Amino acid sequence: MKPELNLSARSPWLDPAAEPARGPKRRWWIGLAFASLLACFALVATTGQLRAYVPGPYSVSVPLTFKVYDPARWAIMNAGDYEDALKLDPTLPDPGSVGWADATAAPAVDPATLRLEAFVGPPAKPYVFRGVTALDRERAHYCLTSAIYYEAASESDDGMRGVAQVIVNRARHPSFPNTICGVVFQGSQRAGVCQFTFSCDGAMARAPSKANWLRASRVASAALNGYVFPGVGLATHYHTQAIWPRWGKSLVMTNIVGAHIFHRWRGRWGMPDAFRAPYLGREPVPGPYLPVAQQLAILKGQGAAPTGLLPEGSGTLAPLPNVAPAPTPQAMAQAERAAGTPVAAPAAPPKTYSDPRLNQSGQIKEEFSKSGEWIR
Repeated sequence: MKPELNLSARSPWLDPAAEPARGPKRRWWIGLAFASLLACFALVATTGQLRAYVPGPYSVSVPLTFKVYDPARWAIMNAGDYEDALKLDPTLPDPGSVGWADATAAPAVDPATLRLEAFVGPPAKPYVFRGVTALDRERAHYCLTSAIYYEAASESDDGMRGVAQVIVNRARHPSFPNTICGVVFQGSQRAGVCQFTFSCDGAMARAPSKANWLRASRVASAALNGYVFPGVGLATHYHTQAIWPRWGKSLVMTNIVGAHIFHRWRGRWGMPDAFRAPYLGREPVPGPYLPVAQQLAILKGQGAAPTGLLPEGSGTLAPLPNVAPAPTPQAMAQAERAAGTPVAAPAAPPKTYSDPRLNQSGQIKEEFSKSGEWIR
């Protein structure tokens, strides 16, 4: 019979005497093990490193030499507390000034927010645009509302917020005018080269709908009061999904919100530290700086765009070339007395304009496909 296995017996590795007797077929293994043990002892004896084995914790016998790179800083880092470290270096900042002293009490970051920032990039820093006067504040609000409405009236609230964030980002970037109206109507004195298409393509001839205008007005108010829309990050450019302009390849896409694709500058010019242009609070006269009637005439091929209407950064309009100013009521009365006959008042310009090509909302006409490129 085969003997039963005794599970309670001690392992032969711990108690060699407890090893059961082996037959003659197993004895050659014992001789091989004994020969190997003798060889190890001989090798150790020749190197002079023979030491008695003492069971205990693991230790390293190789000598270690550790030299700190900066002994002074090393001593500060190994100080017992902040007061001891301050004795070694009185210039150490106060931990409370950094804002990390109570980091454990800070609320946990939303994972969705982390995913959005990883895809879009860092959001803009909150900034409140305060005009010097009430007129400056009204101008900034009107210009931003106009851009939001005519660029994204058919968009959702987030689509409007994306457009507003781009304009606010531009106003804070040194590459663009440092006013809201200056950003919105930049280049509108020349047809086809404006930064925002609506300001030079006759789109402002359309009377805005009240509901969407009020919605754009609320988005503009929030943006001017410091609300940040993180969905587009630090984007300074956007275009519709119907086109892909040449300048899009030189930028970094941040996100797609509604019908628009948003981009930011590459490299350091598109990082948060670049958006530090001061806002002086003086807003120029709102545009468009090329009258809407002339925009429509140019679109119909019935006129040419005048030049030099508004110098960059100027707050007042320069006179239009070859356009006589409308006579004032006082001038008309003087002319009547001098001539002795009533002088016919000049025909008032029409208050509404119509053009069949303006009804193609959301589409980019060929003559404005390059809108938004650098003004040369």
